[in-house]
Amino acid sequence: MNINRFLNHMDSMGRKDRFNIEIRGPQNIRSRGLRCTAVTTPGKTILTTGKNYGGATPERPYVTGVEYENKITATFMLDTTFEDKQLFELWQGYMYDEAYNLQYPDKYHGSVKIDQLGVDNIPLYSVELHEAFPSMVSGVGFSASEPAVQTFDVEFSFRTWSSSFENSPSGLLGGLFNKKMRKIRSRLDKKVNDKLFG
Repeated sequence: MNINRFLNHMDSMGRKDRFNIEIRGPQNIRSRGLRCTAVTTPGKTILTTGKNYGGATPERPYVTGVEYENKITATFMLDTTFEDKQLFELWQGYMYDEAYNLQYPDKYHGSVKIDQLGVDNIPLYSVELHEAFPSMVSGVGFSASEPAVQTFDVEFSFRTWSSSFENSPSGLLGGLFNKKMRKIRSRLDKKVNDKLFG
């Protein structure tokens, strides 16, 4: 393989540090996840069992079910307002009333959307968690020997998840069209950002 071609291809690789997370909870709780420093999308495992038909034949795996992950953890940095921690604790407060009676799930379910961004800040891959809620909001630790930025974790539980890909296979013409549209969107985003922040 040509080394220059390989290096050019490296520029278009997905990067771990390029992501967005958008959180929507009940009672207009919203967070763009600007201070989210780490999150992992859920996975799916196909369960199999092996069957041997005698003799020296190798086992043949057969699908017996699907195992879905239904929890993810996100890490957030805290600023001096503790805004994100307040939001998630408020959201947890909607799960029970003052007498500690549990609420109906439709009162506290929300959604979480995680986007993998390209170098042009346009999503390449998106995962949406359905019927999500913060099942665990961690405490905040302190240490006189660590002058680091304060963080906390939120564990989201959810029922199902779905994914979408920006570059779904759609033939040669569809691929070329998608590539051209990404360039146009990237230029428009740059012009808007230059006007707003330049």
